[in-house]
Amino acid sequence: MRRHWPSRFGFTLIELLVIIAIIGILMAILLPALQKARTRAYEGVCLGNLRQVNMALAGYANDEDRGRYPLELWEHNPHPVLLQKLRAYEVREDSGELVREDSGLMKAFYCPQAGYLEQNAADPNGGTPTGGMDSVIDTPANRRAGNVTYIYWSFRENKVDPVAKKTWRDTAEFLPRQLTLAGIETHWDWLGKTTKTDEQTGRYWQSTLAKPGEVWTVCDFFRKGGIFPHCRQGGAVEGGVNVAYLDGHAGRVYKQPKESFR
Repeated sequence: MRRHWPSRFGFTLIELLVIIAIIGILMAILLPALQKARTRAYEGVCLGNLRQVNMALAGYANDEDRGRYPLELWEHNPHPVLLQKLRAYEVREDSGELVREDSGLMKAFYCPQAGYLEQNAADPNGGTPTGGMDSVIDTPANRRAGNVTYIYWSFRENKVDPVAKKTWRDTAEFLPRQLTLAGIETHWDWLGKTTKTDEQTGRYWQSTLAKPGEVWTVCDFFRKGGIFPHCRQGGAVEGGVNVAYLDGHAGRVYKQPKESFR
């Protein structure tokens, strides 16, 4: 005699709960790894941006009579004059040839994670930075003003926060200088009589001895007291910035900027 067992369709409540629990555990394990992989990918894009900007700067310096890089008033944004100067020195990635048009260089001035820095700077509960509040995201207004994500290190003076009346950077560490193809050109008068200390002049002398492969040209934007780029906290291990150097190479510095800046 045959017995006909009733067919089962679907899952019981216990089975569904077990499946949901397993999925939740897998997501908790995988999401941090996926986030880390995405962050590393953004860092790669950021390094590519710095190399592209660096090549444009070198192209400008090659055409300049004394091999000088463009000189900005401040160490970072706004850079409306710098952006205009570099548009004629954009390098087409597929051929390596210069193009006399603005096709993509403007986009290269913005880190893909600039929004993370912006969010942190605007969050009063997230450790609002003391180094100023200029916007660094890619918007039409910022493009017109020259507000970019990266910091350019051929400049005449440290930028001053109009509200706090303090410089954005430590003036004993990040000194004004003119970059050239050969290295750093110093201008003692830029320091001024009241700020030209032994510490600063010693730092100037140390910088002039740096090789092109050690001299910073452009780097990630960072704010004093704020979060570091690419979802990293400060410190010698997790902190640091992406840097493009005078010899054309780019890489990541796993230190506080003032500890490795040359």
